[in-house]
Amino acid sequence: MSATRRSRSGAAVLAGAVAAALGIAGCTSGGSTGAAGTPSPPGTVNTSAPEPTATPTAATASSSPPAAPAPSPTCFDTTMVGDTTVAGYLARLPGSARIIDPGIFMALDGLHLDTTGDQRPCGPVTVRITRFTVRLSHTGSDTVTRPSYAYSPLDSTEVTVGPANGLAPGSAPPATSHCSGVLSVVQLGAPVKDTDLPQQLNLVTPSPAPTGPYHQNVKVIGERQVAAGLALPADAATC
Repeated sequence: MSATRRSRSGAAVLAGAVAAALGIAGCTSGGSTGAAGTPSPPGTVNTSAPEPTATPTAATASSSPPAAPAPSPTCFDTTMVGDTTVAGYLARLPGSARIIDPGIFMALDGLHLDTTGDQRPCGPVTVRITRFTVRLSHTGSDTVTRPSYAYSPLDSTEVTVGPANGLAPGSAPPATSHCSGVLSVVQLGAPVKDTDLPQQLNLVTPSPAPTGPYHQNVKVIGERQVAAGLALPADAATC
């Protein structure tokens, strides 16, 4: 009888130990543990959709073309500067054939513009032409003579030149006469003064001797002077 009781007590103790072990196992294997040790509910599924990957469009895939360079200036805008600057620009214009030739000059038929395309003014330029009569004579002995001359005011007029190459309308000087030439001074701004006129003219006789009026370029020194020309009669060398 006592043997039977001890057998049952042992079985009960063994059954209790097994139940305790199973209880501990159930607490630790019911689900996964998060980073903080809190168990996640079993069977939970993340249903949020993944973020879409951006697909480059044609506008973003290719880089924008570089900006076009600013065009090079092809003329000189005389409306943006004063008379002194415009006069200096015109006086330094290179000729279209050779840079040593003037791009603006007087001739027997008037004022000419003849320069390269990118040097000419952007629009017409108004200049003043002041003319003087030049009385010619020679002084000295029978064997040694030198020319002499005297200026007297003749007239003054305004003409436009450019932007295209060619002759300025209304710029032709009056006709020469016996021992009398015409000096034309092209300028901007203030009127020409007597002190602006050449103090010495280099009267070069063409070869062969001219049979009609001829022309010479003349240097003038004065504020806002552009060009000057001297129309001479055929007998200028013998006056």
